[in-house]
Amino acid sequence: MRTVGVGLRPWRPADAPALASAWADPDIARWTAVPDDRSVAAAARWIAGWDERRRRGLALDLVATAAGDDDTVLGEVGVAFVADPPTMGWWVVPSARGHGVATAAVRLFLAEFLPVDEVVAEVDEANPASIAVARAAGFESVPSKRTVLRYHRPRP
Repeated sequence: MRTVGVGLRPWRPADAPALASAWADPDIARWTAVPDDRSVAAAARWIAGWDERRRRGLALDLVATAAGDDDTVLGEVGVAFVADPPTMGWWVVPSARGHGVATAAVRLFLAEFLPVDEVVAEVDEANPASIAVARAAGFESVPSKRTVLRYHRPRP
C-alpha cells in the first residue's frame, strides 16, 4: 500500500543494519524507546520477533519506505496494544525528516492498517515535529501532563 510517495511493509531480516542505525540516532533515541543493545544482532533479534508480536496482538510495527524503493528503510510507524487505548508511535531517519514522510506514513497506517478505532500518541511537548505530525494526521489534544493526542476513526 502506498500514498504520497510512502509505503508501509513488514520488517525484513535484511533491515537489521538500518534498524540498528536508527536506534543509534540521537534523536530517535531521545524521543522513542530504543533498547540498550543497539547492535545489528539485537536489531535482527527484534525483527525476528515481529510476526510473533503481531500474531499475539501485542504490537504492529511497519517500515516506512519510499515509493519505488521498497528496500530502503525511511522510518517506522506502529501501535503497541498493551495499554487501553493503544499507543501509536513513529520515527524517521535523519535524511527523511522534513519531507512529509512521517505524516504520510502515519496517515497511511491509520487509514489502512489500524485494527482498532482509537489510539493515542504520547508526544513529549519538547518534540514539536512529532506534535505537528500527529495533528496533521488527525490526532487531537487531550489534557495531560504530557502532550497526548487521540485519534478517532471518522465514521462514514
